[in-house]
Amino acid sequence: MAFRQNQSRYIQQGFTLIELVIVIIVLAVLTVVALPKLTSKSAYEDYAVKDQLIARLRLVQLQNMNADPASCYWVVAKSACFYNEHTIKSNGVCAVPSASVSCDSTVYSQYNVVSFSNGILIPDNYRFDNQGRLETGNSSILFNGENNLSIKIESEGYIHE
Repeated sequence: MAFRQNQSRYIQQGFTLIELVIVIIVLAVLTVVALPKLTSKSAYEDYAVKDQLIARLRLVQLQNMNADPASCYWVVAKSACFYNEHTIKSNGVCAVPSASVSCDSTVYSQYNVVSFSNGILIPDNYRFDNQGRLETGNSSILFNGENNLSIKIESEGYIHE
């Protein structure tokens, strides 16, 4: 009887084989799902940049429609950021935004510049006339991301996906 009392005192130490296999399977699934998201740019970044660019284009479009005749508002797109810039007309012609401003420049506040992974956008300058039509810039904006997104600016000035 003393022998049976000693057997009941043993406490299980370690994990069973089934528990170890389940943990390995869970880790493998997490690695397959989560690792690509951590090592590459997120697919959601494309959508966020597209939505922010559409909003910024519409803002600049409204600014040009409501601006005094001597003002010009631009959306300047670079390969790793975009921002809006204000220039003045000289002899009826808008001054072109400065090409020397980089994405990490302190010339603009952090609220004006939208930064993203390098290479999503093709650099270009966008400006609308006082009736809301695109005056400079490409009417089709393509994103070099994982989702093949684009923005289209119609001849009437309508901006959409």
